[in-house]
Amino acid sequence: MKVDNALSLKYLLEFPAEAARVLEQAAAEDVAALFSEFPVQTIVPVLATMLSEKAASCVELMDDMFSAKLLSAMSVSSAARIYHLLSESKQKSLESFISDKTQKQIHQYLKYPALSAGALLQNKVDMLPVNITVADANRRIGHLEHAVSCEIYIVNDAHQLQGMVELGRLLKSSHHLLLRDIMIRKTQPVSAHAMAESLLSHPGWITRRRLPVIERDNTLLGVLEYKRLQKIFIDINKTSTNDPVENIFSLTHLYWTTLAQLLNSLFTVTSSGNATKTGEKK
Repeated sequence: MKVDNALSLKYLLEFPAEAARVLEQAAAEDVAALFSEFPVQTIVPVLATMLSEKAASCVELMDDMFSAKLLSAMSVSSAARIYHLLSESKQKSLESFISDKTQKQIHQYLKYPALSAGALLQNKVDMLPVNITVADANRRIGHLEHAVSCEIYIVNDAHQLQGMVELGRLLKSSHHLLLRDIMIRKTQPVSAHAMAESLLSHPGWITRRRLPVIERDNTLLGVLEYKRLQKIFIDINKTSTNDPVENIFSLTHLYWTTLAQLLNSLFTVTSSGNATKTGEKK
């Protein structure tokens, strides 16, 4: 895509989602250089549609003033999603170019109560667009520099969680299929506003050790690790009392309470399924 080609500009303007899918597969430095040649309003829809981590890696390499203009022209949710993945040094350098109002809106959007899923999540997560083929997905994964997790989350152009696909299934599926054809739709996400104590009894932990964290509009924010949740409560119990015996009883109580809640959730699901089957037989 040449920057002096009028068709390039037309393509970015009329097909931002398609352009985002193409540019996600290019080197971040090349995309950043390309974007710097176009007006801000042309770039914003494309950058907002790109997968968050790739969009952030491009912004990281852009001139601070231009980066600030892009983030300021976006919706608060899109700007916050990208800003959150930027390095601390980049965030710091952008402060001089982003208005106080915009900065306040971004920080307010990213602010979650202590011990909430939003505060505890891991924001870097493997995700793929829902409308690409298995062949394209495998090609993208092959180009990643980090080890891919077993679960890959699938999002739409608005970054809303659509499902997930396990790496093994992705590698074995027919290359012509779309991800929407092979993904698991029941991901059992947790709300970013849910508090850690209530999350311990989430039924998703029965089958998964990590769960997707979403905003109220279903935007995927990251993942929550069960071991991180456990560590939080272990640390809380360590600091809440100096009596080791009391600590043991407290942790034991937490373990059995959580297990009972999980088993109760499992039995409820099983009972509902059996009741449905019985009803069908009648």
